[in-house]
Amino acid sequence: MTTILGIFIAIISIVVATDMDGNSFGALIGPSSLLLVVVGSVGVSLSGFQIADVKKVPKGIILSFKGKEPDPGEAIDRLMKFAEIARKEGVLALEAQLEDLDEPFMKVGLQQIVDGVDGDVVRDVLDIELAALDERHNPVINFVKAMGSYAPTMGMIGTVVGLINMLGNLSDPAQLGLGMSVALLTTLYGVIFANLVFLPIASKLQRLHDLEVGQKELVMDGILAVQGGASPRMVVERLEAYINPDLRVGHQERSKRVAGKAA
Repeated sequence: MTTILGIFIAIISIVVATDMDGNSFGALIGPSSLLLVVVGSVGVSLSGFQIADVKKVPKGIILSFKGKEPDPGEAIDRLMKFAEIARKEGVLALEAQLEDLDEPFMKVGLQQIVDGVDGDVVRDVLDIELAALDERHNPVINFVKAMGSYAPTMGMIGTVVGLINMLGNLSDPAQLGLGMSVALLTTLYGVIFANLVFLPIASKLQRLHDLEVGQKELVMDGILAVQGGASPRMVVERLEAYINPDLRVGHQERSKRVAGKAA
């Protein structure tokens, strides 16, 4: 939602500023310039990526608009509950929790400790999961960043081509001003799409990726703590170190909250 809002505010500011100066917004509309910048940026970016990576880009762009940030508090509540079960009934009792667990990364780790896998091996398995996450997300982020870096260049190319065409036809001096404005419009589009669209989307995708990695690192630390026999209080104190101090509520408050949900 913030991505859409931010882009909308930026575009509105351009429209309002243009109108305040008494200029026509219609002068900033150029389909050919738009085509060159957008399609050209996509085309140049394609040259540096595999088709399999490019196919993920539309879904990634949609995610930048609709993606939700992970909730570390919910993960801490779950891991606290698992620590309580492991302390009272043993690690094998956690197997009953696997069926209703809808978080794949946590489920993999929990299954490992139920199976009696050594802690170092559990960490290695979850580290592989994190590496795979990077492999899935980074190509999409880098592709959008590439479009942001190439868009101004494509805009400049369009401007140079426009100037060449304009200077090649000086028979009508009255058209020089119009030709110059059209040529410069492509540069404007390049700057706008780079800094108002492509790079903000890439930043949002990077932010979502970093939050997801942080969430999974929290989960991994919690699973290893549960396997090591840590008390629920220790698990909460350890995992709350990952989150903003304003969101830390402590073991007692979390226990009440989890009990309330169960009721």
